[in-house]
Amino acid sequence: MHTDRSLRVILLCGTVAIVSAALGGLVYLNKPMPPDGEPVLGSPQLIMFETENCGWCEQFRRKIAKEYQTSEYAGQAPLRFISVDEGPPPKRYRLNSFSRSPMLVIFDQYGRELDRLESDPGTNANVETLVRRSLRRIAKT
Repeated sequence: MHTDRSLRVILLCGTVAIVSAALGGLVYLNKPMPPDGEPVLGSPQLIMFETENCGWCEQFRRKIAKEYQTSEYAGQAPLRFISVDEGPPPKRYRLNSFSRSPMLVIFDQYGRELDRLESDPGTNANVETLVRRSLRRIAKT
């Protein structure tokens, strides 16, 4: 009986050690990206890459964009629109992957993609959550 209890304690300690090591590794890997070169955008930017026949892009412009422009985040990450009908965006916007599909992407001041939404965000609150989360990452840099 005594050895059974000791075995359980040893297994519990081993499990705690493994979980702690895994979490420590995740924290280490989640370090901010180091800047490379000069800022090319001046400030973080929220870019709507749109196409001509995009239903949710039109709705985004009418409803969400107007609301976003009055939010506290519009000054920190201005919203811009770029058409992808003609091809990829300017090289200063370093996308992780490019498609001619509409998407909402936030970039840091170095032009690095931080996060994206590839479908209708639905509400301005969802857009603000995306921006807030990304701006926190930039603050670590």
